[in-house]
Amino acid sequence: MKPSKLLVLGYGNMAHAIVKGILDSAQKFERIAIAGRDFTKAQEFCKSFATHEKASILYPQGIATNAVLELESFDSALFCIKPYGIDSFKFAGSVEIAYSVMAGIDIARIKKAISAQNYVRIMPNVGAHFGESASCVFAQSANNNDAIKAFVESFGNCVFVDSEALIDASIATSGSSPAFLALVAQSLIDCGVYHGLSFSQAQELVGQTFKGFASLLETASPESIKQSVTSPNGTTARGLTCLEKLGVRGAFIQAGIESIARAQELAKK
Repeated sequence: MKPSKLLVLGYGNMAHAIVKGILDSAQKFERIAIAGRDFTKAQEFCKSFATHEKASILYPQGIATNAVLELESFDSALFCIKPYGIDSFKFAGSVEIAYSVMAGIDIARIKKAISAQNYVRIMPNVGAHFGESASCVFAQSANNNDAIKAFVESFGNCVFVDSEALIDASIATSGSSPAFLALVAQSLIDCGVYHGLSFSQAQELVGQTFKGFASLLETASPESIKQSVTSPNGTTARGLTCLEKLGVRGAFIQAGIESIARAQELAKK
């Protein structure tokens, strides 16, 4: 497969995480253009990768509001902007694949913005920065699945779903969940500090616990992990009882539901 040329619209945290994952991977690109309405920010984005061995393939490109961007020199485009920004760009020509990580913006709306042979929605997360994103993927056509899989796996895993509606559902399981898990991590660190550990000690212990838990989750269910740690009338049993009394599990479920609801609200704007 020949190296392709990718246009990335956006220069925020998610764009940075995905581009970092791509550059660190074996995926080959001849050129990656970083575009947005602020040319200075596009330049700063590219400069942030100045020491990377593949930095030379990054190219900053500013787009003034209402200016038309020519697509003939790109094989694919990635919308990595805030949902309300989709109407800020106008394009001439088409790309083979148009990718989008915009929450709540469906393919029907993306089609109004850009012409492509295939449209793909991805719900990644910030783990992309380390090539560890959990990414739910819906492709309108299965014609490019191999290329799509290779692209998405350059910054994490690729879980294909057969319904676009499930992209919004994955906001709870992957898109927003790093923030929810960060809240759990911070709470555990704070508890350790309260009882005498230094912040750095508590953070290292919690961080390693999360790594170990991730490995456990590859072969065991959450319920079985919980059972393996919980002894009758033991310390973990008491802690779990407290969490159940406080409705923590229900609160996390509701948080996921609210995140999905917000994406659906954005889709109606």
